Amino acid sequence: MSDLSFPMYQRLVSPGPRLPLIKEWLLDDVWSLERYESLSRSEYLKTGEDRVNKVEEVIAASASRLYDEFLQAPDAERDILQFLTSEKPRAAVIFDGLSLREMPVLKKLSEASGLKIKDYGLSWAVIPTDTMDFITQRLKLSNTAPSQLKSQLKGLGIFAYYFSDTGERHRLEKQGNILLWSAFPDITYGDSGAKFPQHFEQIHTRLEAAWRNTVQQIPRGREILLTSDHGYVFFGSGHAFPRSNESIKPLNAFLGGERFRKLEPGEAPPFHPDLRVFERESYRVAVVKGRVQTHPPGPSSTKLYKHGGLSIMEILVPWVILSPEG
Repeated sequence: MSDLSFPMYQRLVSPGPRLPLIKEWLLDDVWSLERYESLSRSEYLKTGEDRVNKVEEVIAASASRLYDEFLQAPDAERDILQFLTSEKPRAAVIFDGLSLREMPVLKKLSEASGLKIKDYGLSWAVIPTDTMDFITQRLKLSNTAPSQLKSQLKGLGIFAYYFSDTGERHRLEKQGNILLWSAFPDITYGDSGAKFPQHFEQIHTRLEAAWRNTVQQIPRGREILLTSDHGYVFFGSGHAFPRSNESIKPLNAFLGGERFRKLEPGEAPPFHPDLRVFERESYRVAVVKGRVQTHPPGPSSTKLYKHGGLSIMEILVPWVILSPEG
């Protein structure tokens, strides 16, 4: 599929579901294992981001109804809570902030570990792409941080473990279904290295350590789900929508440099072509569309790895199931 060919553009701007088109393009072409193995990690990232940026510009300008498809909860086969409450022995590993860019690494690590891939696809985050909102909507637990899941999920017969860094280890229960939540790679997006494209290479190297202390510690005989609560958008040079400072100023003023803001009852956000308001069950939220780069005050303004908006690279996340047969 060639990027922005007329048939692809037509399908993007036509009525009907566009998610199957985006899924095929991202997994089988842009972030494919073939590209990952044939390019340096730097080229893999930069050339992939070039292509995604162009398509996202079309989505934001002419096909923004695509975002409405993400307001629906994923199908039952993409329901993480249903997966974990099955009578079958299962385990789920959530790598906080992992994106589709890292899918080839998951595939290579699975094969190296002797684990057979049963499902290699994607799911999507909630809007906004925020961890606490993900836990509220997908795990049905309000006001719960990842580190608090152990006590909250115990009543459902799910043993939860939180990994604050890639080197942390836990002794896992041999009975019952288990959830492993790794703070990696999201914890790295605040590092000083997140100001540079090379941070992407470090993510891939450190993912191997995170894998050893999570996936490889799961007792055999379980079906294993690998997924994430949200992805991220990479704002390297040329990988954001071109916007003037004057255009960005109202967004920065209203959002405080972030990519979303939950609205107070009755609050009316300013009209801006790069801002979209969504109605959730318990709140309204204003979210930046696509790859528009806001500039928060302070040191975080220079970080290239961010999330919270409506980029497809933030919303779409890995959904990989490993067979217990190995």
